[in-house]
Amino acid sequence: MQTQFVLLSGASTGIGNATALYLARQGMIVYAGVRNEKDAAALLAAAPDHIRPIQLDVTKAEDINAAFERIDAETGSAGLAALINNAGINYVAPFEVSEEKKVRQLMEVNVFGLINLTQRMLPLLQRNGQNNPAGAKIINVGSIGSAIGIPWEFAYHTSKFAVLGLSQSWKFELEALNIKVACIMPGGIKTPFFTKTNNDINIATAALAGPNGSYYRRNMEAMTTVANTAARFASPPEKVAKAIQKAIQAKRPRLRILVGVDAKLIYTLVWLGWTGLLKGQFVKK
Repeated sequence: MQTQFVLLSGASTGIGNATALYLARQGMIVYAGVRNEKDAAALLAAAPDHIRPIQLDVTKAEDINAAFERIDAETGSAGLAALINNAGINYVAPFEVSEEKKVRQLMEVNVFGLINLTQRMLPLLQRNGQNNPAGAKIINVGSIGSAIGIPWEFAYHTSKFAVLGLSQSWKFELEALNIKVACIMPGGIKTPFFTKTNNDINIATAALAGPNGSYYRRNMEAMTTVANTAARFASPPEKVAKAIQKAIQAKRPRLRILVGVDAKLIYTLVWLGWTGLLKGQFVKK
């Protein structure tokens, strides 16, 4: 069986880290995008024969170009069997008091970085697709937030709606090139994301002021309660890794791949139009 080469952004922690290690255990060669030497060394120590750490800040063209040149040289005619766009950040703040600079930074990582990395890697994916009956894959890690905009995180959910939308468009555009596209939509996952979100909520709450400050503060505190409850029922990141691996191997992966009982429940409520039930968990008058 031909060696499968994959590129994964955001491999330092959480879903990305678990996915890099899981795919390595399946025998794939994983170019694991990290942003510092410490994270690179940890991944390399865990799977020295199958992990190839690579410096990759998706907002930097020089990192993207260097990654392309290295992978192009090392994979030869095989190209990339899969590109897994996982890098992403969050920003918690009520819309009224949000900072444009932080919103733009989030969009640069979650949307434009994803777009730029994918566009640069297309020749390597097409090269693989020409020789691989199952086709090369672009796997975009979205969120159940690709289906509904949760209050107090409008920027993050806007970016995840964009990820699902571009995944749909790319699926139509690229299938003729034998490049298949899927969007992973996890619910709550047991990663440092929950801890960071709680920290972000505390920072945002402390900074609230103005005529609507008490309303926002009350709701941000309620959000902390919801986040802590969700953390207790969250799925392990390996569950997402397995879903990604299945999508890579599938001949025709589904566009929307829901991961976690909570994701499936929320998606069903949205489909039924019962979004008021979800709003009630996050918005207290």
